[in-house]
Amino acid sequence: MGAKFMNFAATATLLFGASLVHAVPYSPSLHTGTALVLIDIQNDFINGSLNNPRAPAILPRVYKLLDDHEWPFIVASQDWHPKGHVSFASAHPGSQPGGSVQVQFVETPLKTENQSLYADHCVPGTWGAQLETGIQSRLWDLEGYRAPVHYIKKAQDHSVDSYSAFADNQYHRFTTLNSELSLHSISTIVITGLITSACVRGTSIDGIKLGYEVILIEDATESISAEDKAKAITELKGWGVQVKNLTDWEAENESDSN
Repeated sequence: MGAKFMNFAATATLLFGASLVHAVPYSPSLHTGTALVLIDIQNDFINGSLNNPRAPAILPRVYKLLDDHEWPFIVASQDWHPKGHVSFASAHPGSQPGGSVQVQFVETPLKTENQSLYADHCVPGTWGAQLETGIQSRLWDLEGYRAPVHYIKKAQDHSVDSYSAFADNQYHRFTTLNSELSLHSISTIVITGLITSACVRGTSIDGIKLGYEVILIEDATESISAEDKAKAITELKGWGVQVKNLTDWEAENESDSN
């Protein structure tokens, strides 16, 4: 069996060239061991049901990271809430967006946590759940040939919210993100996206807990206010997250991208 496989591989290489062996072409400009992580850059968080006028400012910088750099692995997370999700104010009679309720832990009903409430958002099948058009079109162009792209659909459980792309807020269930990063030999994650004080924060902290070097591109993430963003960034620095603006990060990584 081994000899037959070796003969097949040799023949295939002659017929089709080395591209058969490297589905994603090797490039000396790859940011080796580093993944680009795009957190929830979805329509609802930009100009949809959770409209944020600060959010569009990050798009040119995220585009630049996708257009001008090469990555061995790219991750795009999306909130993916079923109707009646625990984070929806509409699921709690008498509640309003901006409020909060106490919800039970899935595995420990006697334990509760504070759940922030929002307008319905990122419901599968809706425009609001889709990635922003410029982000999605770039990912489609990259997928499979120039870079593997892995999508994380999070917060699908009705009863548990999930800010982090690694796990839900109760650490009841974990996504495939950590295992995928391991499979692609990733030790550093470069994080961008929305919003700084919630899903970006949760993903960054879990990345640190799991042993990754975590770099947050400060001008490629936004929150609901400058004060909210500054508070979140101060906390993340305390966790060991490296916070850099895009210009400085590119200057430090110039040798990787040339």
